[in-house]
Amino acid sequence: MKKKLFAGLLAALMLLPMLSACGSNNASEKGSEGKKQEATYVWKCALNSTEGDNCYDQAVLFAKKIQELTGGQVQVDLYGGASLGSTSEVLEGMSAGVADIICEALGVLAPFTELGNIDAMPYMYSGADHFMAVWSSDLGDEIKEAAGEASGFKLMGGAYRGPRVVTATKKMETIDDFKGFKLRVPNLEVYLKTWQWLNTSPTPLAMNEVYTALQQNTVEGQENPFADSLNYSFDEVCKYWIKTNHVYSCNLFMMDRTYFNSLPEEIQNAVIEAAEYAGQEISAVQKQRDQEAEQKVLDEGCEVIEVDTKAFADYFDTFAETNFPNLADWVGRIKAMDPANS
Repeated sequence: MKKKLFAGLLAALMLLPMLSACGSNNASEKGSEGKKQEATYVWKCALNSTEGDNCYDQAVLFAKKIQELTGGQVQVDLYGGASLGSTSEVLEGMSAGVADIICEALGVLAPFTELGNIDAMPYMYSGADHFMAVWSSDLGDEIKEAAGEASGFKLMGGAYRGPRVVTATKKMETIDDFKGFKLRVPNLEVYLKTWQWLNTSPTPLAMNEVYTALQQNTVEGQENPFADSLNYSFDEVCKYWIKTNHVYSCNLFMMDRTYFNSLPEEIQNAVIEAAEYAGQEISAVQKQRDQEAEQKVLDEGCEVIEVDTKAFADYFDTFAETNFPNLADWVGRIKAMDPANS
């Protein structure tokens, strides 16, 4: 497959020096004159993706910023391509030092807390402005704190990664067109129930299996943000790109809560500030990536299909109350923050 489209967008940031992995926290030492020197924190950041992906490039920004904020006291090494294990393995082993920090979507916490499912609730946001309004507000902080406390992690930052669209081997425009459609989805309850609600045939698959599955017609499509889908070269196997815009997912930095709370206050503050900075910066970049990705898809001869998103949103109006009643209030509060309604 061809090179990733955005692999070099933030390459300059990668010039920051990376120390070799040497554990989560080096103990304090005494210098030659017997004076105690401050500890140096060397953290492993786990990432499923590689350079050019939203999460990875967000982590690049985080690593550089926290190095600046702490005067080099905190060094973050990036481990991309799931080299430290799957997301679930990293999260389950974080307290044991498998990794010190991870950048992932809030939805990966669903096995730890039901509130993680709020991340992928369909048709909750009207667009990017609505999404950013929520995640830069007190409500966004409240969600992070509630989900973090329930799951045992400290959640920080918050980044826009673009709306999820469907890439398909056949043309679809209406709700009825999706009936029986064989769609690859993440193996998470909210995604499965979303597409069952639409009467498709959702099929969980690892991302590294999807390209071949599309070639062999094992599945007829997949859903991810525009830029991510293009990075996986799905334009080579999917002629139709359908702008369902069904989910706006939030990427966060996550640390073991007990470990985070054990850090000195100034280090905690630096982590939070760096995470917020990285989220804001990558969100601005992502909007440009979405536009460039859509144009690239068109240039490659694919067809981009606009659908009646209001009709889809109306169809999902009672989805939360029916499937996740404990999240219905959260969904209502998020929808109420739509700037278009003010």
